[in-house]
Amino acid sequence: MFKNEHFLLNTKIATLSIDTTLEEVSSYLKEGIGVIAYSESGTCLITPEDAALLPALSPKNIAALMATSSFFLAETKQWDDNENLLSSSQELARLASNRPLLIKDKEGNIRGYSSLSDLAHAANLEQQKWASYFTSLADTVTDAVTVVDRDGAVICWNTVAEELYQLPSEDILGKRIGEHFDVETLMVLKILDEGRMIRNTYHRPRPDTHVLINASPIRDAQGLIIGGIATEQDITQLVRLNEQLTAADSFGLPNREQTEDLFTLIKGKGPAIGKVIGWAKKVAATETPVLLIGESGVGKEQLAHIIHQSSSRSEHPFLTLNCGIVPAGLLEAELFGYQGGAFTGSETGEAGKLEQAKDGTLFINEVEKLPLELQAKLYHSITQQTIVRSGGSQPIRVRTRIIIATTQDLAAKLVTHEFRADLYYALNVISIRIPPLRDRTEDIPAMVHMYLKQFSLHYQKPVPVLSPEVILALTNYAWPGNIQELKNVIERCVILSDEDNIQLEHLPAALQEGQPSLSSFEGDSAAILLKNKVSDEEEITLIEEALAKTAGNKSAAAKLLGISRGTLYNKMKEYEME
Repeated sequence: MFKNEHFLLNTKIATLSIDTTLEEVSSYLKEGIGVIAYSESGTCLITPEDAALLPALSPKNIAALMATSSFFLAETKQWDDNENLLSSSQELARLASNRPLLIKDKEGNIRGYSSLSDLAHAANLEQQKWASYFTSLADTVTDAVTVVDRDGAVICWNTVAEELYQLPSEDILGKRIGEHFDVETLMVLKILDEGRMIRNTYHRPRPDTHVLINASPIRDAQGLIIGGIATEQDITQLVRLNEQLTAADSFGLPNREQTEDLFTLIKGKGPAIGKVIGWAKKVAATETPVLLIGESGVGKEQLAHIIHQSSSRSEHPFLTLNCGIVPAGLLEAELFGYQGGAFTGSETGEAGKLEQAKDGTLFINEVEKLPLELQAKLYHSITQQTIVRSGGSQPIRVRTRIIIATTQDLAAKLVTHEFRADLYYALNVISIRIPPLRDRTEDIPAMVHMYLKQFSLHYQKPVPVLSPEVILALTNYAWPGNIQELKNVIERCVILSDEDNIQLEHLPAALQEGQPSLSSFEGDSAAILLKNKVSDEEEITLIEEALAKTAGNKSAAAKLLGISRGTLYNKMKEYEME
């Protein structure tokens, strides 16, 4: 993963015959050249540092020297630049001699020699370097990082972990992690016992904290587990949102205090949805009625709820009424309520949605299906800020904000007298048209990522990876059911996926039809052009087209172009396209 720094290696070596005299050896040593010689008993290494010893020795040549003493016999070790210097230093500590070590390459050729003190110094520097790298890495990542030793004592606790658990490092470093967390729930301790890796797994280390965890055992050079490391992504807010989505009929948005800007929950960065968000933010600060226009499934109710939660009415009720679901005969009672005795003989009657949402917001969906006589009554309620219950006569003061949604062109219905003009103009102070998903394909990846996390949490599965073919299919599909259809497709894929990977076969038949495998593009003109010499302008155009087709996914774009992802990254960097 990291390349070792080069340790000090003496490469000035002369290979001599064992019959070479020590006097001749001394001449090499004086030039700073080490001498090696081979015999049946081993390899003799004499270094310039040994020059002062030779005159005091009685043997006249290397052969006699080796026959009388094993002092100059050198141990050898095969070593390459990618070998871990720190783990190898453990082997050095077990050497029988303090003599310099001969270093060989994979082919057995002598590369040079190094003293044990030089190797120990290099190992110390390597340890310091790795410690600095790891400390910087732990403080750079946006996930909480925890490292424990074999006994479960915490030896690393980064700043994100401090913020996530409100636990300063000085209170946990050196202590067993079980002192602060329930031992039975800790993944990092489980991997110490089981020795397995954990990837993108839902974890709840504390009752009020939800995370996606990646954890791995740490092994020494002999493969023994000496500790564990875990990174945790805080998904507490996402879990709460998911719970509300599951429990409520509405979008179940979090409370206002849970996020600074609820409009960030609307996934998308394209200009079309950006304009919608900009207008909705302005509308949220007012009391005026709002008309939301868009196809079924584009997220009209979600936007209405966010407008409410971002307004001064957020502490009051947000209620919904779908005119397409409630039978026409019950719409008046649902909307305006009924007076006692009018239907059931009840003395008190029951308040309608307009009255129940007093000081809050009422979202009326499919308003075009509201009968004309009720449209007149709703117009009167909006302009007078009062309602009269069905069967009653007493006006009731209400201050309910109205947000209307429709899939129809209400202006066209004015011509055919299917919609009242007075109500239309009362509602149409601010109208926001929400674009269909097919017109904002650039926003699909963000929404897919959000739903993958939500449903992976719901079904207690790791967050899967999408194959490039799936990404291409999702961005090329017309999405007649808009966001709701996309959400359903992602839920299906999470349920059916195996081995944390979503393939084309997991998609519904409608998405698979007409979607070519990316491998079929190997013979495509784009791939051929990129493999051959084309002008810079043509190459940039081809890359831009591929990125547009794949909604910016570089893996899919590279496959579409018939080149590797690394090549695509290099070309984008070369053309300053990032």
